[in-house]
This record gives sequence, structure tokens and C-alpha cells, in this order.
Amino acid sequence: MVLSQTTPESNEPVSSTFGSRYALTALPKYEIGESSIPKDAAYQIIKDELMLDGNPRLNLASFVTTWMEPECDKLIMDSINKNYVDMDEYPVTTELQLDCSMLLLVTFSMTVFHQLWINLD
Repeated sequence: MVLSQTTPESNEPVSSTFGSRYALTALPKYEIGESSIPKDAAYQIIKDELMLDGNPRLNLASFVTTWMEPECDKLIMDSINKNYVDMDEYPVTTELQLDCSMLLLVTFSMTVFHQLWINLD
């Protein structure tokens, strides 16, 4: 079943089956609780909620990458804290992005786009 909208807003507390040994009572949904819970319990509760989403690897209509080499995952995680909008601050990242774009253009023989790209330089 495909859900095109989220469930109606409710202020019901969040309870988790797997995080329950850390959070003995239900956690408030829209406010900070009176006491803290361990960070690994918070992670597990959120991860459990996200498991209710679909599995991208089972989505045959998806045009997104669902698996990459571990080195690609590492590069992404190493760069996740960069504010790429600020291209002046990260010129090497910008140059790498341009290099990758050029590689794709040449690889797929997009000669018209390739010529346009060269003229931009």
C-alpha cells in the first residue's frame, strides 16, 4: 500500500519495542522529555521508525543508487559535513564535481553537451 500522506498529527507519546529497556515509559513526541535516554537507545528508536519506510533495494522503479562500493560510502561520509553550496570554500570538491561531470559526458559520447561544456571553460 502506498501512502501519499503522513498520518494525522497527534501528540501521542512514542513507544518503542526495542528501545523499551532504556525508555521504560513512552517518550513525548513533540517536546523534550524530563529525563534523557542513552544515545544508542535514541538511535535505535529512530532507526526502528525508519524501518517502516519502503526498502529502496526492492523498488524496481527506482532510479537512485541503492548499493555502492564501501569506499564510495566512506567518501560520502567523509564529506557529509561540507556545505557544498559554498563553492569558494571547497574548490577541490567543486573541481572534482566538474571532473566527474566531464567524465560522464565523454563516457556516454554526448558530443553536443561536451562541446558546450568545453565552451564554458
